Amino acid sequence: MTALALGDAAALAAFVALLLVVARLLGSLTERLGLTRVVGELATGFVLGPSVLGRAAPAATDWFAPALASPLLAELSLLGLVLLLALAGLETDVDLIRSYARDVVAIGSAGLAVPFVLGVGVGVVVPAALLTGESSRLVFALFLATSLCISAIPVVVRILIDLEAFDSPLGQRTVATAMFTDVVGWLLLGVVVGVARAGRLDGRAFATVVLVLAAFLIGAAVVGQRAVDAAVARLPADDVGGHLLVVVAAAVGASALAHAVGIEPALGAFVAGVLFARAGGIPERARSAFERGTLRVFAPVFFGVAGLEANLGLLADPTVAVVGAATLAVATVGKVGGVYLAATALGYDRTDAAGMGVGLNARGAIEIVIATVGLDLGILSPRMYTVVLLVAVITSAMTPPLLRRILDGADGAAVAERSVEST
Repeated sequence: MTALALGDAAALAAFVALLLVVARLLGSLTERLGLTRVVGELATGFVLGPSVLGRAAPAATDWFAPALASPLLAELSLLGLVLLLALAGLETDVDLIRSYARDVVAIGSAGLAVPFVLGVGVGVVVPAALLTGESSRLVFALFLATSLCISAIPVVVRILIDLEAFDSPLGQRTVATAMFTDVVGWLLLGVVVGVARAGRLDGRAFATVVLVLAAFLIGAAVVGQRAVDAAVARLPADDVGGHLLVVVAAAVGASALAHAVGIEPALGAFVAGVLFARAGGIPERARSAFERGTLRVFAPVFFGVAGLEANLGLLADPTVAVVGAATLAVATVGKVGGVYLAATALGYDRTDAAGMGVGLNARGAIEIVIATVGLDLGILSPRMYTVVLLVAVITSAMTPPLLRRILDGADGAAVAERSVEST
């Protein structure tokens, strides 16, 4: 190894260490403020990147230039993405979705369809100056719509637990619906990414993408599920290392296979996690170790690198600011409105319907993942990437206080009603 390579390696190690420390501090700060940790971890990239440090102390960023240019940093970020999606799949409760099948499908479909249609509308009218020119406007519009229609399971679950509403009927239905929208959203992403890689949107290209995706999913459900079932059954429950090795190997292997057949690698990791969930999961000690390692080390690296790619200074452009505000409005109104209308049509009272809509409006990590995919594929320009990232951050930040207010109001109304009935 040359002296220059040694210097680059030292810079990379120092930068990753700094990134993890700052992510830990900002994540703890945002949690104390009643927000989600993802907001603080993404803000780490904003602080260490061109948005803050790059403007306040450009010389400091020069020292990290070798680290930022290192392919290894990108690979670490990709590993964080793969493990994060495997964890999301592992936490997908298929039985919970089935138990609320009617409500989940109806409400989840409305919560997907309304922001998707509105997102396509925004994508069609976005000024050409904000596009990359590397993909068609229709592909861009479909990709933007997909990024706006999903919900973030980890954020939803964490908020409901913090508000002591996770085990309530409303909490369980909200989580089940978030899982449903997550699964459908990743399938949509797989189709859109496949079309983008094909370079055109016609009947033949679309059919090819759908057939490849279907073959991948069927193969995973048949061959992959049997392999996972056998691996989980043969490993002793106290073999934490063995279970971790199998989960990580399956996630990485499924990602590589997905990429090889033209499917988004993140979808492969998510599917691998779902296979383990369907197999009954992994022992609690192993699951806890996998979750801690992913959320405390690899996910912060991914979120931090994602934030580094954004430049909040781009919002000084009035066009970008207007498009950003419109995108946020469409994402919020579409998700909350679609869920609210479907829930009330099924007989939910207005408070519960509003609570579900607000809870499912958090985009969090999943939208950040999708934005990163769009940037890497040349579908999103740096300006639109920054816009989508801000939608993820703002919706995740606004959800806890709004949902807390709705649930507190519902509790207050229930207490008042009981008081009236007792008099």
